[in-house]
Amino acid sequence: PFWGALAGLLVTTLLVTVFSEFLVDSIDGFVEESGISRTFVGIIILPIVGNAVEHVTAITVAMKDKMDLAMGVAVGSCTQISLFVVPLTVLVGWATDRDMNLNFPHFEVILFVLSVFTVSVVLSTPKSNWLEGSLLMSTYLLLALGFWFENVTNYDR
Repeated sequence: PFWGALAGLLVTTLLVTVFSEFLVDSIDGFVEESGISRTFVGIIILPIVGNAVEHVTAITVAMKDKMDLAMGVAVGSCTQISLFVVPLTVLVGWATDRDMNLNFPHFEVILFVLSVFTVSVVLSTPKSNWLEGSLLMSTYLLLALGFWFENVTNYDR
């Protein structure tokens, strides 16, 4: 059973890698045909599609009144991306001689800080209500709206 599970995990990982390549290769054509900015696709659409399983898991365990697990799934994923994946991507970019850095536009940094502040306010109390949920949803919709209309300029040196 262990080797079968390990083989299944390896095959699944390889398939996800291949499908991810197809997804990334199709972004340029999608952006050109739809007129949607690349930033909106990368920050709003791809995380919704790519993390759909995590979203369903968080909602399912929250409906079973296991809020600690639901919050761990939701916040843990964000923490993993911001503290591990983004710096690792920059280091891999440097190793493969691709121009990558952490020089984000001011607009994106301000919205990131706003998001962190909003989530910390909501998580500061052990109880929640509909108003905090609507605050989170409104913040997300405002972020999406901001990235929809963002005018991206070239921030290369």
